Amino acid sequence: MRPYIVYVKVDESNRVTSINSSAFLADVTGWTEIDSGYGDKYHHAQGNYFDKPLCDERGIYRYKAYQFVDAPAGKIIARFFKNGEEYVILERTQEEMDADYVPPEIKPTDEERISQLESEKKLLTAQVQALSDRNDFMEDCIAEMATIVYA
Repeated sequence: MRPYIVYVKVDESNRVTSINSSAFLADVTGWTEIDSGYGDKYHHAQGNYFDKPLCDERGIYRYKAYQFVDAPAGKIIARFFKNGEEYVILERTQEEMDADYVPPEIKPTDEERISQLESEKKLLTAQVQALSDRNDFMEDCIAEMATIVYA
């Protein structure tokens, strides 16, 4: 029996965005081999290879591949070579993950939206009435000037 190979995908910042094993990948284009072995850790790498989930509760990627020479201190989870360079995968610090977090846009509740729309409707109704009154005034002025000019 051959060992299972563990592969990862990384983004442009080398954050690990996906992990899988040779048991489930028919095409490994775009994937990087990081480890191999036997057992569930390697066979079902998606949920068993890392100690913690791939993302935190906010959806921020937890792991990153660093060039070995530039890697910060930390527990090395995997060591591999890519394009002749040695890399290690480490868990990112809380500060690194916080820097990636963008809070979701807080959307107003239906009640808040209805209240705002009702206020806008009142304002627009008043503006339409003011324009209508001005138009009536202008028509009256034109009619009065016409009676003077054509009298």
